[in-house]
Amino acid sequence: MPAPRTATWSALLRLLGPDADDLSIEPPWRHVRRRTVPGIDRCETTVTVRDDGAECHLAWSAGLTAEADDPVAGAVLADLAAEGERLLAAAARAANP
Repeated sequence: MPAPRTATWSALLRLLGPDADDLSIEPPWRHVRRRTVPGIDRCETTVTVRDDGAECHLAWSAGLTAEADDPVAGAVLADLAAEGERLLAAAARAANP
């Protein structure tokens, strides 16, 4: 993303908003949040911002504890992937007004 990490981090925090389920916030590079998902034992999402000077790179990941063939897990992963794509696109727009 053609924006410095600090601008991107600020945009991400605005987009994510406050949440009581934040597990770890390590400015300005890592944010981990626990999610409550019916039918899933554990669900966490992580956004990482890598600093490359005048630009940065974003990585978004989700981890969950469920059976590999659980149809609920497959649907949750698809929803989380779409959410991650939307978050990263919104962060790119917000960091580069």
